[in-house]
Amino acid sequence: MLTVLLAPGSLNHTANNIKGFAIAIGIAIAVGFVWMWWVHRQRERNQELGSRAYAVWDGWLRLALAHPDLADPGRAGGAVDSVRYETFLATLLVTADQVLLFEDSARWRATIARHLEPHRARLASEEFKATTLKECSPALQRLIASIAGAR
Repeated sequence: MLTVLLAPGSLNHTANNIKGFAIAIGIAIAVGFVWMWWVHRQRERNQELGSRAYAVWDGWLRLALAHPDLADPGRAGGAVDSVRYETFLATLLVTADQVLLFEDSARWRATIARHLEPHRARLASEEFKATTLKECSPALQRLIASIAGAR
């Protein structure tokens, strides 16, 4: 009796084929929705990280604006207080590390490099390499090496 019900061309056989196609189409649609959700979530995550990078960098720019003598020690008229300067430079390095953590892109590396450039002498010093450089992330260490090694 079972062979008669599922025989090719019978109504039950056709219904089973349609059911199989419907299930396959349903699975394909579900996978499509999951894929679209995942792509959307990744885009949202990237935008959120980019926004965080800008917020962190904004704090740095406010500090640099408040202390232009420390932001570019080569242009400072007089001697720069070394403790203030080291703290200022450490703040720049922490900010750069955070930005690169959120969004390690060529655009941000170029921006950070422009702000590190005035501090090239300190970044190239042996004392800096033996102490502070070791506290930086590998991404920032590579960026500092490219700046300190230039010229």
